[in-house]
Amino acid sequence: MTQPDQDQKTSEEQTQDIDFHGAALIDENGEEIPITEEMIQNACDELDSSEEKD
Repeated sequence: MTQPDQDQKTSEEQTQDIDFHGAALIDENGEEIPITEEMIQNACDELDSSEEKD
């Protein structure tokens, strides 16, 4: 039987459990950087703000 606090995962462990379906960027060192919803939202916000300037 495990202790209750062992069943809880840290945020890093939870992030590792997320299935990104291969959606990742590759940095200059060849490391994969999973694409997050926040990254997509920021990109959309930047596009929206650039269209308002035109």
